[in-house]
Amino acid sequence: MHADGTIIDANDAFVSLTGYSRPELRGTTFSTLVEDDLPSLESLVADDAASPVSTTVSIRTSVETRRSVEIHLERVGTDGDESRIVGLVNRRATPTESVSSSEFTYGRTFQALAEALPDGIIVLDTNSDIQYANPAVERILGHTPDELVGSSKVTIIPPRLRQAHIDALQQYLETGEKKINWTYVELPGQHKAGHEVPLGVSLNEFWYDDDRYFVGLFRNISPRKEAERTLKAKVAQLESIAYLGRHALENRDTDALLENATELVAAALDLECCVVYDAETDGTDDAFRVRSHVGCDDAVLETEIQRSSTDSLPDATLAAREPIVVESFETDSRVPDSTALTAHGIRSGIGVPIGPTTDSPGVLAVYGTTEREFAGHDVDFLESAVTIIATALERQAYERRLNDTVAELEVSNERLEQFAYAASHDMQEPLRMVSSYLQLLERRYADELDSDGEEFIQFAVDGAERMRDMIDGLLEYSRIDSKGAPLEAVDLDAILEDVLTDLQLMIDQHDAEITAASLPEVQGDAGQLRQLFQNLLSNAIEYSGDDLPQVHIDAERTDSVWTVSVRDEGIGIDPEDTTQIFQVFQRLHSRSEYDGTGIGLALCQRIVERHGGEIWVDSEPGDGSTFSFTLQPAEGAQRAT
Repeated sequence: MHADGTIIDANDAFVSLTGYSRPELRGTTFSTLVEDDLPSLESLVADDAASPVSTTVSIRTSVETRRSVEIHLERVGTDGDESRIVGLVNRRATPTESVSSSEFTYGRTFQALAEALPDGIIVLDTNSDIQYANPAVERILGHTPDELVGSSKVTIIPPRLRQAHIDALQQYLETGEKKINWTYVELPGQHKAGHEVPLGVSLNEFWYDDDRYFVGLFRNISPRKEAERTLKAKVAQLESIAYLGRHALENRDTDALLENATELVAAALDLECCVVYDAETDGTDDAFRVRSHVGCDDAVLETEIQRSSTDSLPDATLAAREPIVVESFETDSRVPDSTALTAHGIRSGIGVPIGPTTDSPGVLAVYGTTEREFAGHDVDFLESAVTIIATALERQAYERRLNDTVAELEVSNERLEQFAYAASHDMQEPLRMVSSYLQLLERRYADELDSDGEEFIQFAVDGAERMRDMIDGLLEYSRIDSKGAPLEAVDLDAILEDVLTDLQLMIDQHDAEITAASLPEVQGDAGQLRQLFQNLLSNAIEYSGDDLPQVHIDAERTDSVWTVSVRDEGIGIDPEDTTQIFQVFQRLHSRSEYDGTGIGLALCQRIVERHGGEIWVDSEPGDGSTFSFTLQPAEGAQRAT
């Protein structure tokens, strides 16, 4: 500088300090940059000065801010008659000094950027005192920059974490060890209003004029946190629904399902109380019945079960035939008499009708001890839960009706069996008498009867015999279920061998060819399975037509059952008749064509059904028939696979 303070030149550090460019500084009087009253430089630096002169002044920067600096002035010689003065400027604030909110701006660019950012920025010194805060801090934490600058950072840290922050900073200053991830960490901030604000924070440090500072960039992550909480709640609710669905499918205990449902619903919604009300009464009173509940005070239940128009939440829910969401019982007019509820600490709740809204068997209700704004997915969750509950209750009612019907059928079948046995026994005796006397007439008066008389007597005897066979068949048909042996492992190869032995005379008479593949072991009644094979093979031989009978028996494993087939090449059956042939006493041919009672295939069907299978026939007239039936495999059986 010249002796009058006119700046001749300045280095880059002074340019950075003031914010002015070098051309702007040249020719400027140094005193115009100084806010304090400053004596002339020439008087400060006397000709006989042996050492630099130092003083502290405040320099005005290009952005109209102040920087407290120390200046060291020294005369370095003359240029002709004019002295030259060198000024050393050092920015060095005192330890107790608090600088303005723009002290750390680096020209207009930094300040514009900091003020435009939606994220908060603060700069701290090593004492955790805030040296800078941008305007976004006020929007996020409620404090203005002027309120924060000069204060401790702990102002914006929740009280419960302040000591931990102080300890972590001290440890870092002493050891360099970071207690948290500086790149990004989620921490709560303390709002001016007193509540906590979730923040996403990034930290860094820098040095300026030999001093150490820390900068924090943070943003309000409340929307993301709320979205995470909502997502977590939805996941928990979906998991609860999935569990309830599995429980309902795998178990028949409805009471256990309702108990699980109330516990899961209360937990998933973070509510204190959940109840399943039964709207059906026994006629002695008009109160709801509590099927299951969790977390509910008895006094609350006593209040809610009394049915009186729409005074209670379950009453209002049934009346509305849709979910009732109560965010505040004190102000919701749909539940007018909520004094008892609020007296016991209940402030909010939801009621959802169970099952069809036109004839709901009950209500699922939840209650909370704080006023609450419920989300749409909360109501959806409850409706999904009541769908499962309604299905379980409907199934329980159906099973109850089914059990009643089965019990009635068992009684009816028992009576029918008793009747069939009595009828067959009582009818056989007169038939035997008729047959015996007819045969006696034939023997005693044979010489006196003409050919017509003998024929008439023979017709009567044959009719009596057929009637006895039909009665025996009907009795056998009625006893398939009640008189059968317990099901156990049965070797079908052995069964078939016994049947072929029994039918050997018939096979020889018809010159029949019977072939069979290896047959499996099944779970069955050996006696009834022997009768099943005997009836099917007898029919195959009997209805062979004019050709020699050819019959083949085979078995195939399909899914979890064995399918056994008996195939012949006989006269076949019209496809329209393939279902009626399994009816009792149903015949497709006259007795003059083929003998029989018409009950054999009906017996086959009853036997197969008792074994948990089904029987059917595939046939075309003239192309033979294939009778197929399914049986359960014996446990551990390996043959014929």
